[in-house]
Amino acid sequence: MAQIIKRLLQPQKIEPYFQGVADVEAPWTVNGGTFGDEWISSEPGGIALADVYCDDVLVEYELWDGEPPASNWDDAHSGSIHLTSGKICAISGCSGDTEEYEEFDLGRRDHEWRFRVHRKLLSHENFTADIVRFALYKLQFWSPAETHGPQSAGRPHTPEQQQSPPGVEPPA
Repeated sequence: MAQIIKRLLQPQKIEPYFQGVADVEAPWTVNGGTFGDEWISSEPGGIALADVYCDDVLVEYELWDGEPPASNWDDAHSGSIHLTSGKICAISGCSGDTEEYEEFDLGRRDHEWRFRVHRKLLSHENFTADIVRFALYKLQFWSPAETHGPQSAGRPHTPEQQQSPPGVEPPA
C-alpha cells in the first residue's frame, strides 16, 4: 500500500486569479488556463486549474511512494507531468502580474511524475459555492517507476535523508 513521503499545505490562501501549479523554472506554462468547461488541463511543466466561482484557494501538495488510494472529493483528475526542476509552485496573476507561492520539492530533477488533483468547492446548505467562493485543491504526486518496498528509489533510507525541508511537515 502506498504511503505519503511528505506534504505541504500552502501556508497562505491564494488570492483571486489562481492559474494553477507549474514547474518553478517554467511558471508561464499555466498562463493559457483551461479550455471551455474544463476545470483542469495539463501540459509539460504545468497544471492549469480553473478557479470558477472562487476568490480564494488553498492548495495542499503530497508526495507518495506509489499511487495513492482514491478519495471522495467532489472532482478528481489524473495525468502525467514532466518537471525539469523537480519543484512545483502555485501561480496566480492578472494583467501580466504574476505571483508565485511556496515551492514544493519533489526531490528529482528532469522527471516524469504521475499526479492526481482533487478539487472541492466549499458550500453548506444555502451557502452555495458561488456565494462562499472558496476552493480546496489537493495535488498528489508519485513516480510511475516507484515500488512499495521499504527501499524504493523515492523513499529516504537514512535518518539524515528523512528530515523534511524547511516549511514541510513530515506525515504523522
